[in-house]
Amino acid sequence: MPTRKQRRQRAKTFRHEYDLVTYDDEGNEVPFEAPEVRKEKEPAKAKTRTNARPVREVPPPSWRRAVRRGGLMGILLLLLMLTFVKGRPVIPVIYALLLIPFTYWMDRFAYRNYLRRTGKAS
Repeated sequence: MPTRKQRRQRAKTFRHEYDLVTYDDEGNEVPFEAPEVRKEKEPAKAKTRTNARPVREVPPPSWRRAVRRGGLMGILLLLLMLTFVKGRPVIPVIYALLLIPFTYWMDRFAYRNYLRRTGKAS
């Protein structure tokens, strides 16, 4: 709900009609015509940035790296879940083991995106 001050400011913008005008040689107001307001757009060009950062090279996915990363995260997750979730310890173990293929799939996704961005995809 707008405050009273906000409502007053908004109402103030509707009190007057605004128009795009220019002044001629004699000092009279002349409204802009459409071609003067908008210029023709140039055809779309490939955007090239001169100061663009180079694309960081993404290594191809490997199961060894996935086991290393997913295993470390899995151990941390396992410890956290065992301290906070009382009951069966089987569920935290399953979650910890599922992190390994998940990290591999994330690496694969990042690598495929990198190939697509750089144009190296076959």
